[in-house]
Amino acid sequence: MKNIFSALAKTAVVLLSLSSFNQLASAHNHQPLVVYSELIDMPVEAFVRQAMLSGMKEVQLSGVAIEQSSDPKIKAFARMMINDHSKVNEELKLLAKAKGVSLPMSKLPGGMRPDGRIDSELENLKDTTRNQNVAEAAGNMKSSVTPYRDGDTEADILKSVEDLKKMKGVSLDQAYVDVMISDHQKAIALFEEGAKSKDSAIRKFASKHLPHLKAHLKQVSALNKS
Repeated sequence: MKNIFSALAKTAVVLLSLSSFNQLASAHNHQPLVVYSELIDMPVEAFVRQAMLSGMKEVQLSGVAIEQSSDPKIKAFARMMINDHSKVNEELKLLAKAKGVSLPMSKLPGGMRPDGRIDSELENLKDTTRNQNVAEAAGNMKSSVTPYRDGDTEADILKSVEDLKKMKGVSLDQAYVDVMISDHQKAIALFEEGAKSKDSAIRKFASKHLPHLKAHLKQVSALNKS
């Protein structure tokens, strides 16, 4: 009888051990799925295209701000946006070429170009208002670029430009500041992901420009009057 109880006890220990092992193995088998989801690398094409669209939007809206705002501080910030983001977009063009990434449309309705410039001259800011059918174009245009998460498409940019052009005075200034804050927050998030890219060129590019984007956000936040 003693031997029977001893055998039953040993069997119970073995069963408990097997159960614990199975639970541990099950947890281990599921863990890589969670880890992998956190380590998914942003596609190079997605980063380059969305960074380009982001830069285009900053320049286009800043062109409207310079043309229509009467606030010297707003105008000064907008000029800085055009200069800084145009330079970044020039770098993006070279990066896109090196990576074989096709950029947004070569020329968008309203004179918008993938390098963020208005036609061929930055100085001719009146070109930001030349297209009288921007809203219609934005509504009918199918974007050639799928936005990454909450990024903008060409149509979104055109609509934002058209909406800002309809405003005047303090309303225009505040709307411009609001969108600059929001868009720079999105750009910072985008570039932070790019700075973690497995692609060394993307990682270097994003890391280089992150401080500039954060500085822009700080500067435009100081202009916020709401």
